[in-house]
Amino acid sequence: MYLLDTNHFSRLILGNEVIRKAIARIGEQAVAISVITQGEVLYMAYNSERRQQNLALVRSYLTNVGIYRLNDEIANFYGQSKADLIRHFGPKDRQKRRKTKIEALGISDNDLWIACTAMYHQLKIVSTDSDFSRMKAVMDFPLESWL
Repeated sequence: MYLLDTNHFSRLILGNEVIRKAIARIGEQAVAISVITQGEVLYMAYNSERRQQNLALVRSYLTNVGIYRLNDEIANFYGQSKADLIRHFGPKDRQKRRKTKIEALGISDNDLWIACTAMYHQLKIVSTDSDFSRMKAVMDFPLESWL
């Protein structure tokens, strides 16, 4: 089972043939997104110049894709993973580390939520974001790109 990150799902919505062919090969039922990706693509549509057309397009794709929601176990895993990442990549001084934001370490908070969702459900992340590669130094999950 594959969990598409926003960069792949948004390209799918825009008609990227490489992504469409990959999904056709593995089957639509093997592909899903996180509720985080849902929020990110909705934000892109709301923030676009062609707001109504893009919202309609995004919503049509959202009705046809599985969406993994967050739960207590994923939240717990997120907290633990974020602490581990900051401990690994952050300053060695404890006081400085406590004030460190994950984004300052080259990792998006949203992508961390996506990674924790994928790990909890044992899904393969499909993304081109380099922060997933960075997270793999501390976390264990499968990652690939179709682009």
